[in-house]
Amino acid sequence: MKKYILPVLALALLTGCGKVSEVKDTDRPINIVSGTVEGTTKDISTTDTEADDDIVSGTTTDKAGNKVSGTTTTTSAGSKKSAVTRANGGSGGVYGTTRAVPVAPKSNNTKKTTTTAAPATTQPATQSPKFDPKDCSSISFGYSNSTPNKIDVSRQYNDGQARSYQVLSADTAEIQKAIEKDSSKTINDFVIKNDYDFDGYPDIFIIEKPDDLNKTGKYYHYDPESGNYQAWAELNSIHLEFARNAAEDLLITVEKKDDIEYEEKAYYWNEQNQLSLRSYTHKYKAGDTILIEYVGYDNSGAETFRETRDENGNLVGGNTGDQSQGE
Repeated sequence: MKKYILPVLALALLTGCGKVSEVKDTDRPINIVSGTVEGTTKDISTTDTEADDDIVSGTTTDKAGNKVSGTTTTTSAGSKKSAVTRANGGSGGVYGTTRAVPVAPKSNNTKKTTTTAAPATTQPATQSPKFDPKDCSSISFGYSNSTPNKIDVSRQYNDGQARSYQVLSADTAEIQKAIEKDSSKTINDFVIKNDYDFDGYPDIFIIEKPDDLNKTGKYYHYDPESGNYQAWAELNSIHLEFARNAAEDLLITVEKKDDIEYEEKAYYWNEQNQLSLRSYTHKYKAGDTILIEYVGYDNSGAETFRETRDENGNLVGGNTGDQSQGE
């Protein structure tokens, strides 16, 4: 009886899950035509079978209840191709159709792809235009009514173009009035170039007060290393216009009081590069007589002589010291 009970139970379970073919011999295994086999029968493992498209799908070749292991070869009718079925070891069912998957042989010849980087393109460095700070021949000055108290300094660069490269501060109120009064005048009439320290480079004096008696203004010293003008504190403390006596390396200022009286001072640069007083001359009127006083100084700044003469050069009174002038 046990021999017949198990197939009957299996047939009853499969009736609701799929179609089964007619069983004529109860001793033969059940042939599942299509559908999905689900069950919990112990020791049964399912396989995923891969075969060619012409292989009949879903054919079980072993009896139910026996464990399937290893590989199973299934041959379709009229075909000599075989498929390899792999056991997955699971406890589920058989899903889908079976087909053969060709396995590509492994190759030991691995080709390495070498990537060659394109050489970096080096762009030529762009150099900014420059000027020679020791060449002062092209320096010029500009002035604009819209920017009072500012004076532009321009010069030619090595690319042939003239550029404004520095702005100087000065009181330009009187300069503007003078230019408006006389259209023939320009800022260059109020910027005096002169080598005031005898170093071979032109410094400048900007005339801020161009009155009839005295010219006062601001000094700038030229730096041949940078090419810039620097405010000159020592000369600005005197603020009067200097005349240069190149023969004796002297700088001379004249401050007029009126048409007769004036004070003249002669300076030199000492060993400490300081501006020192060499002589002092004072012309003035005493009653109806015009007198001129002379004072001399040594290198230490000490007075060496003093004398007074009339306008004809005659000594008035005595003199002190071992030197005299006008004789």
